[in-house]
Amino acid sequence: MGVFDIMKCADGVTRAVEVVNGVNIDPSYGVEAIEEEIEEEEKPKVLSIQERINNQVEKFISVIEGNVDDFTDSDFKTNYDCYKHLTELGCKSVHAGKLREFYLDNYNAMVDLHNGEDKYLEEAWGHLKPKEIKKMMDFFGIIVDDLERIIKNASSQRKPRKTKTKSASKLVNKMKYLQEFSKLKLVSINPEKIVGAKELWIFNTKNNKLGVYYAQNSIRGFSVKGCTIQHFDEELSIQKKTRKPLDALSVLTKRSLSKKLKLMKTKDQTLTGRINAQTILLGAF
Repeated sequence: MGVFDIMKCADGVTRAVEVVNGVNIDPSYGVEAIEEEIEEEEKPKVLSIQERINNQVEKFISVIEGNVDDFTDSDFKTNYDCYKHLTELGCKSVHAGKLREFYLDNYNAMVDLHNGEDKYLEEAWGHLKPKEIKKMMDFFGIIVDDLERIIKNASSQRKPRKTKTKSASKLVNKMKYLQEFSKLKLVSINPEKIVGAKELWIFNTKNNKLGVYYAQNSIRGFSVKGCTIQHFDEELSIQKKTRKPLDALSVLTKRSLSKKLKLMKTKDQTLTGRINAQTILLGAF
């Protein structure tokens, strides 16, 4: 009969263990490591998106190849609607793109075989008659056409990517304008106020021209790109040369500016949308 002793084992349980050559033999030693190894083996492998796509593509190829076999077995007479078949099976453009590469190679191989340009293909497909090779070429060509149709239709239905709306500060951060014109005691407004405004009044200090921009759409208002005002009505937006700028700019309200501009007898001139370093931003409304 063996010798036993009481000890706390590696698994935390106190039990009677056999003593061999003066050493207590822990029966639980190594069990945890084995259990962890078994548990790790049992964990299912998580497939990447690309691996899943490739697996699905292989399934689609298997399905198509079954129809290729049916075509050859029917003496090259079976009609196969690849487009309808694959769309019913849930084939998407990402699958169709990979399938197209595969079947385009098959089509090109048939073309080379038909033209007698590949001896290796002739050895593999030498049992086919010229007419049968032509039919196989056409068959693969139809499959490629259907796959291209799936890709094209998917892109037509895809929603346009939403453009991120830039903040007003980012839109105007490159705009060059005159911040202050002490001669007429004028100070520009913050250019951020232009974004979304329906009306913008400006004064060019170099040529003494008073101008007004009107937005094309009162809901959207203006936007800015670099130093250019965008989405303004080119027909309604005008500027005029002021003979008495001090009088014209005495009151900077929308009503006053509009009245002063209307009373000016100088010729109406078009605006380009460009704002430069000589331009005071009088007001945005």
